[in-house]
Amino acid sequence: MFTEIYKLKNLHKAFKKVQLDNHYKRKVCAFSFFLEENINRLSWELSRHQYTPQAYTYFVVHEPKTRNIAAPAFRDRVIQHSLVAQIQPLFEKQFIYDAYACRINKGTHLGAKRLKKFLMAARCVNGKDTPIYALQCDISKFFQSISWDKLLAIINRTIKCEETRSLIEKIITTHTRNHHNFSDLKEQLALFKNNSIYQPPGINTQKRVGLPIGNLTSQLFANIYLNELDHFMKDRLKLKWYGRYMDDFYVIHPDKEYLKDLITTIDIYLKDNLALSLHPKKLNIKVVKNGVPFVGYRVFYDHTLIRGNTLLRMERNWRKKQKQLKNETISTQEIEASKAAIIGHLTHADSHGLMKSLFE
Repeated sequence: MFTEIYKLKNLHKAFKKVQLDNHYKRKVCAFSFFLEENINRLSWELSRHQYTPQAYTYFVVHEPKTRNIAAPAFRDRVIQHSLVAQIQPLFEKQFIYDAYACRINKGTHLGAKRLKKFLMAARCVNGKDTPIYALQCDISKFFQSISWDKLLAIINRTIKCEETRSLIEKIITTHTRNHHNFSDLKEQLALFKNNSIYQPPGINTQKRVGLPIGNLTSQLFANIYLNELDHFMKDRLKLKWYGRYMDDFYVIHPDKEYLKDLITTIDIYLKDNLALSLHPKKLNIKVVKNGVPFVGYRVFYDHTLIRGNTLLRMERNWRKKQKQLKNETISTQEIEASKAAIIGHLTHADSHGLMKSLFE
């Protein structure tokens, strides 16, 4: 497996994936200008076990909520893509069908579609007059709380190649004083306000917890970590109508008291097995006839709407793009691409009138 990761043709394929939609960014151009030399260098470092991840660049995003993002160096992104291409198929076989985040042919649209199917199935089984409930949960500080040791133990059950294991561990655990940088001093002070200057945001090297949001590998590792919860819910608790998008998950059930008891059961399992806990302010049990909010939609038995906060963000971004086009700071092609993305999201909901008012 490890030799496949550092093969020149596989590294080149990984470069092509990373390059998509970023052809003219400075770091991409710098890497691609000496492409053959850089690919050969990566292959040489990996084959001789001399590869070490370079510094992350940290910045803050505020939409849809404030997050500290760690962007790996371009060369490290190439290696991560090559690694994921080799190991993801092994874990994909283990994932349940109804885990939708960061998987091929999955995503938010399938998540909303499956939830609607579950609602109709629950009503069909229990009758129209029986109230059906949805328990919705969120994990508190998910990425910051992932245990390196527990994650590596789960991964090593599947990955038998020692060299690949070593590379994975290096990507997860390499966070030293030389592995973060900032372009904005104020940003640096804000992120490190309550931490040692050598403690990256979202990472605790002493407790060996936390994955940087921004790594391609972090997305896969997060799914691998919560796959343990998925199988607990489906195999041990035998829950039919369960779905998860990253750390946001739901259970559909006709018994409200059962769902109240289920919260305690889930929380105990997470604490004992994954060192995680449920977010106390994001636990809801609602009657599904009022719609179930999930992956940017509000899903009902017979129709789907866009969630209010998603719509507000969409309208705000669209007005911003129009203003940029008027000021000639973006091209017509860029605004058309944004419009296509918005339409792509709206077409999966009952939103003909909304689409008309937004664009006309």
